[in-house]
Amino acid sequence: MDKSRIWELIKINILYSNPQSLTMLRKQQVKKKKKNFSAYKRMMRSQLLQILLFSVLYIFVFGMIDFVKYPGYFTFYMAVFTLMAMVNAFIAMYSVFYESNDVKTMVYLPVKPRELYLAKFVSTLGQGMIFLMPLLTLLLITYWRLIGPLGILLGLVSFALLFLTTMTLALWVNSFIGRIIVRSAHRKLISTVLMTLATFGAVIPILFLNMTPAAVDGLTLVDRPIIPYFRGFYDIAVAPFSSASLLNFWLPLVLVGLMIAGIFIKVMPTYYQEVLYQGVAKVKKASKAKASAKPESLKRVMVKHHLSTLQQTTLVTNTYMMPLLYVIMFMVPIINDGARFSHLITWQYFGVAFLLGCLIGSICATPMSFVGVGISLERANFYFIKTLPFSFKTFLKEKFMVLLGAQVIVPLIVYGLVGLVVLKLPILVVLACLAGMVSMSIIQGQFMFKRDYKHLETNWQEVTQLFNRGSGQWLVFGLVFGNMILGTILIGISIVLAQAINVLAVNISLLALLAILLASLQWTVNRQFWGQLD
Repeated sequence: MDKSRIWELIKINILYSNPQSLTMLRKQQVKKKKKNFSAYKRMMRSQLLQILLFSVLYIFVFGMIDFVKYPGYFTFYMAVFTLMAMVNAFIAMYSVFYESNDVKTMVYLPVKPRELYLAKFVSTLGQGMIFLMPLLTLLLITYWRLIGPLGILLGLVSFALLFLTTMTLALWVNSFIGRIIVRSAHRKLISTVLMTLATFGAVIPILFLNMTPAAVDGLTLVDRPIIPYFRGFYDIAVAPFSSASLLNFWLPLVLVGLMIAGIFIKVMPTYYQEVLYQGVAKVKKASKAKASAKPESLKRVMVKHHLSTLQQTTLVTNTYMMPLLYVIMFMVPIINDGARFSHLITWQYFGVAFLLGCLIGSICATPMSFVGVGISLERANFYFIKTLPFSFKTFLKEKFMVLLGAQVIVPLIVYGLVGLVVLKLPILVVLACLAGMVSMSIIQGQFMFKRDYKHLETNWQEVTQLFNRGSGQWLVFGLVFGNMILGTILIGISIVLAQAINVLAVNISLLALLAILLASLQWTVNRQFWGQLD
């Protein structure tokens, strides 16, 4: 293999490993041009900074727990950060191996398949390393307390083996899933759903980790159950030749060795063939399907068209992540005490529940949601559609309703299940909350739709460009924290007044005021936006 050629390929593929970061760097360069600008160097420095930040940040967290006495917590942290690292590495690998679309170009160059595969793999190591670095701190602290200075050497070796294991597993998952996706006629849709789920899988564990209170018995911390496999990194320091070490450390290490051999023997040589020839087969299959397809109604075709424009992983993640953060931030601490919590909230608090739903609905409809960028997602089709012989206003209304339905369905299901099953709230309270969420999503969503029409942009490259129009990030910041601060105050005042005066009277009054406010906002958006389209 040619090392210099591999290094050049690594520099190219680093840019594919994190498209969002690359877009931000390009924007910074456009605003403030710098001489000798190198995108791959900037991305490498950014990854290195994140790695160092995560390493230092968790020194204080892990230093406060004596993992010698709490092996369950040791395996818990090992499992959580390994999972996040593997998911993060998989996201980068999929982007580099299957979304970069550079194999068709490389096939005409004097580049060997093994060189390209190795370069793509190495270019993703930085993304995988970010969430693994806290575990180096964890291993060094624990091993030092267990066996003294020798623990530093054992910690470095164990971390290297853990890193190798994580990247190997991520590579196999990437190969298996990537092979399935490239064969599918719905590659873009499957890829979007998969990347969205993977992004949630990388973010939610760390939020859960930071927001779940530790169990305490009196003044003593209660240890967590020990997790198999990850206990091997504890057993190797305590009893390296015990049956527990053999089962949880040495045997998995042998399996990883076999998986690495499989990558060299099976996965690496077939990568070119998968990417190049499956695309040709997919086109032929799609053309046959089109020829035999039955004609569909115009309405159904338009619904499919509207949904097809949403196949952007970053957009889907932002749309669903913001409203679901409320579940994690406010409901996780009381998730195990739902029965007692339900006794505090009776059916008469439907007005407060409607207010809470309005606050959540406001978080659902932001400039980073489906309705916030829906018109711009049409790209150049926007101008073509305006020339067609049907009402453009009707087209936009139908588009808004389709996007809004796709936007609120997931939060509705999640909050409904949490309210009824977990928190065991009265059904009237849950329905009032969901009604408030839908109502505010509809009203504020129309203002976001109007804002997108005002700041229309059809020549965007990355969907993140649409988020920043018209100080979009500041607007999102204001909506999120404004709802958290102002909403908490309003809910607190409403509950105090209800208990001081009359619960039913206050909630009826609150519901009436909110209904008047929403009706006024709907009249405003009808006059300022929908009426102008006539």
